Amino acid sequence: MPLTIAQVIALPGLGLVLRTEAGDGRRPVRWVATSELTDPGPWLDGDELLLTTGMRLSDDQAACETYVAALVAGGVSALGFGVGLSFAGIPGALIAAAERAALPVIEVPTPTPFVAVSKAVSRALAAEEYEEAERSFEAQRALIRAALKEQGDAKVVALLARQAGGFAMLVDAGGAAVCATPAAAARRIDEFTLEIERLRPRGVLASSAIATAEEHVAIVPLGLRGSARGFLVVGSPRALRASDIAVMNLATSLLSWGMVRGLDRGQAWNRLAIDVIRREGSGAIPMADLGLGGLERDRARIIVMTPMDDAAELASMLNALPSGIAAVLDDGKVLAFLPPSVATGHESAHAFAAARCAAVSGPVDLGDPRAVEAMIERAGRAAARGAGVVRLDDPAQTGLAGLIDPVSGRAWAHTALLGVLASGEATQLLGTLRAWLDNHGQIDATGVALGVHRHTVRHRLRRAESLLGVSLDAASVRAELWFALENVDSRLAGPE
Repeated sequence: MPLTIAQVIALPGLGLVLRTEAGDGRRPVRWVATSELTDPGPWLDGDELLLTTGMRLSDDQAACETYVAALVAGGVSALGFGVGLSFAGIPGALIAAAERAALPVIEVPTPTPFVAVSKAVSRALAAEEYEEAERSFEAQRALIRAALKEQGDAKVVALLARQAGGFAMLVDAGGAAVCATPAAAARRIDEFTLEIERLRPRGVLASSAIATAEEHVAIVPLGLRGSARGFLVVGSPRALRASDIAVMNLATSLLSWGMVRGLDRGQAWNRLAIDVIRREGSGAIPMADLGLGGLERDRARIIVMTPMDDAAELASMLNALPSGIAAVLDDGKVLAFLPPSVATGHESAHAFAAARCAAVSGPVDLGDPRAVEAMIERAGRAAARGAGVVRLDDPAQTGLAGLIDPVSGRAWAHTALLGVLASGEATQLLGTLRAWLDNHGQIDATGVALGVHRHTVRHRLRRAESLLGVSLDAASVRAELWFALENVDSRLAGPE
């Protein structure tokens, strides 16, 4: 979520001072831009803190009125004026024009370079994004725990309402409210009946968003395929953030699973159990009660397969193995947890033969979700690139990477790439670095792979060098960078 103007002014070490009384200090600041143009609006996205030294301004009322009007039209959240270069202080005519337009003006003192303001805001935005992501992950973990309990649907709805800061309602196939939080929200079902009926003929392929000045409402169909088996209605006094939508999407999956579990209990339950282990560890679910007692916490093997043909059929074959549990991932690969004796025995041979590649880990503690997730990522990369059965605990097959503990490797990678990860440009820069290394350091080939101009590639590489404090010309740096990119946590930075 963005910072507010008040939060930007309060950033330590900058000495920023608000010089206007009008304007809302709660207005969002999504980025910092620097421009000396008299009309920078066409080059802005909106909600920026615009920094200027007033190089092209004069202390003239008409000129300042025109300049402020252009900033307001461009969606600028606040103007940061650097004093001591073009002007010893902020021009009075500019302050007066900004007061009339309710545009906050912030004085940037002479000792504070603009780049320091940009870096401080960037760091604060990255920290906010990381904290928001952590809150979202925790909310999703809580949703999964709730879904496994008695009256799980009602608990999921209650948690979703809390996340949205408003209400949530589960509606059955006939259009009646099954449960709602707060309970009084169920009385509002009539408000959404027409929209639900409009969505119904489209099954699970359509959703709806309704926005008013007081409320934002999302209506999502429930079910795995075909016709909708119910609907989820979520309302919030604010626009739903990306983290809210991620939580709502998981709640939709959990509630959909709950509605179809009588028809397809095995596959749905296995996917849910795997998700719980990945997020919470095996200690969060009754493994023995699910027939998974053979998956001892410190002896399970993680397998990621690239299917030859039907991924669902391959998952079914693995689920039929003793204490085996498998599910099809969103990228089409199949993830399975198997007891060591099964993963290395003849029982699994038929299933492994149905895969283009099966990456099999060494013993993994399913009670440690960090270790589980790190191994799944490593196995997924091996399954995408390899063929046949790849034993990840055999250095002869995996090379140097096989000697590195996945959790330690991820921790090292995060430290090595911290400058980029904290920049707010992580996805773009890491995607460019990956493509550059994959294309043997060739700028033109990297540009073609990314669909951008070669000058853009060069700019991003220089930016990455600056943030990391290294030179990409050094072979040792490129080697370490490749290893770091292979091990970076995908939740912190995904592909471009």
